[in-house]
Amino acid sequence: MKSTFDLNLLRVLVVLHQCRSVSKAAEVLGLSQPATSLALGRLRKRFGDPLFVRSPVGMLPTPRCDELAEFSTSALTQIDFNVLHRETFDPRTSQREFVVTMADVGELHFLPPLMAHLGKEAPHCKLRCEPFATHDIGAALAEGRCDLALGFFPNLERPPLYVQQLFMHTLVCLVRADHPQVRTSQISMRQFLELPHVAVHPMGRSHELFESMLKRKGIRRRAQLTSVHFLTVPAIVAATDLIVTVPRSIADYYCELENLRIVEPPVNIKPYALKQFWHPRSNVDPALRWLRESVFQLFGTPASTVKKPGRTAR
Repeated sequence: MKSTFDLNLLRVLVVLHQCRSVSKAAEVLGLSQPATSLALGRLRKRFGDPLFVRSPVGMLPTPRCDELAEFSTSALTQIDFNVLHRETFDPRTSQREFVVTMADVGELHFLPPLMAHLGKEAPHCKLRCEPFATHDIGAALAEGRCDLALGFFPNLERPPLYVQQLFMHTLVCLVRADHPQVRTSQISMRQFLELPHVAVHPMGRSHELFESMLKRKGIRRRAQLTSVHFLTVPAIVAATDLIVTVPRSIADYYCELENLRIVEPPVNIKPYALKQFWHPRSNVDPALRWLRESVFQLFGTPASTVKKPGRTAR
């Protein structure tokens, strides 16, 4: 690349790659739409590639564009961090506020150990949990409104995000301990279909696996209560003959709160991976690196690897 190349064009390329729209990119960059279009024209001429092609769903990047966007994101992040505002992070004295997003069921699993860790290692730091809509999490990470997403978010497993698997999880059923119809540790399909269910559809998407599996098998349960929250589930199930399907980790926790019992579902539910997701813009931030390393230390497994943007997970 010639030394006279305008590095600001790379910033335009990165934002266009994220937004897939000239008008949206212009808004993020603080430029006019004509200026953004002109910059795209200069990029196309410089690299001898159309970079984006029109489609019914917006601007689609070419393979060369994907390659350039990955390199540019990494290069600009390094420049911003190492040249413009290099920082250090001391967890013992820092007053940094971290913004994370996860489902309410994720908060039950992740927050107690994580807050205990912060209290010990970073006593002046704060953690703010923001309930971003699932479709908005990617943009929130890209724009700096969110530092880290924790949980099951298959829609985030795409460029330009980094992804790291933490652990595998599965689902189980819960009933009250003295349920008159469920007396064993394995519920039959007949009982599963006859019993009234609590159907929880939270912000996180782990239950999409369960719902899709039921649909594929042609299983239609009788949902007497539908909710988006897990908070009231243990009290409701303990007071009724309802059955609910929940992640195993919170099933154990619920059994400590109420007179409940875990039963295995009548179908094999494939385990799914819980992961942490972050944007390249925060990859070298020392405070956010510390946060991610803390999460991995608390919840990760030795075999977990980081999937870099645009590359195949191992």
